[in-house]
Amino acid sequence: MKRGSRFFSVLVLAFFTALPLRSALPVEDEVIPLIEMENIPLVDAIRQLARKARLNIVIDPKVPVVFERATVSIRWHDVTAKEALTALLDNYDLVLVETPRRTMAR
Repeated sequence: MKRGSRFFSVLVLAFFTALPLRSALPVEDEVIPLIEMENIPLVDAIRQLARKARLNIVIDPKVPVVFERATVSIRWHDVTAKEALTALLDNYDLVLVETPRRTMAR
């Protein structure tokens, strides 16, 4: 963590969808040749990367509004969506907190 910065978190609930058996690598571990985003709102970039990593996310309401107005321009080569998401969050002193999968009863 950077000196003098506050600690904020992004809560990510790890509900993974079922993958077909024929898939060699789970989608969340799939290496993506190029990820490029230009002037995308930070919150949208987080959601897109989480979706690609097959993570359902909940952004902690304690995250300041300033992050909702921030935009990002990124370019990564040969990373997984989860690696990119973690790097993006780290750049803004945010963290990925995973919770165990829970079943829902009705």
